[in-house]
Amino acid sequence: ERIKKLEVYLEASGLKDYTLTAEEEEVLKDFENGKINFRDFKIEKLFEINSYKKRFDANKVFISKVGNPYVVRTSLNNGIRGYIQEDEQFLNDGNTISFGQDTATMFYQEKPYFTGDKIKILKSKDNKFNKKNGLFLISTMTKSFSSFSWGGSSFSVKIIGNQLMKLPIKNQQPNYKIMEILISAIQKLVIKDVVLYVDNKA
Repeated sequence: ERIKKLEVYLEASGLKDYTLTAEEEEVLKDFENGKINFRDFKIEKLFEINSYKKRFDANKVFISKVGNPYVVRTSLNNGIRGYIQEDEQFLNDGNTISFGQDTATMFYQEKPYFTGDKIKILKSKDNKFNKKNGLFLISTMTKSFSSFSWGGSSFSVKIIGNQLMKLPIKNQQPNYKIMEILISAIQKLVIKDVVLYVDNKA
């Protein structure tokens, strides 16, 4: 039954296909051979760093499986503690990154969401921003914050904004297309063994 559920999930999420395209193979090869140029960017140059529209106290909301995502400072489940039904005027924008100020946990949030305490909303200044390049950006931001110790302090907007992240470039600007291709290729490499396992068990 679990294998069947996994198979349905892989099919629905588009992860069933693990074959690299010629473009993905080329970009991976260039990356491995150091042929992709990178440079540092401050987070504030690429993102607006906004406060939540309203803080919802975890002790005062009813968390369930229906409603809109409720994002907190957990490192689990994309930061989503559950779902709540509150006034939708206080929803934060989807297609953004949620940032836990005292945990430095970052997640791409596809849909509008409510938040708990000490969450900042990182909204891209570039309309090419999407889920795949967002995952790339999160990985490089996570690396740049890796010296942070859990619970040691709380990041201010200024500290977040001045943090550097290393990104692939084209004409000295972030190359969002390359980021997407790299993430797509990595997803396929990671999921390949899972798909083959499911196919063999089915």
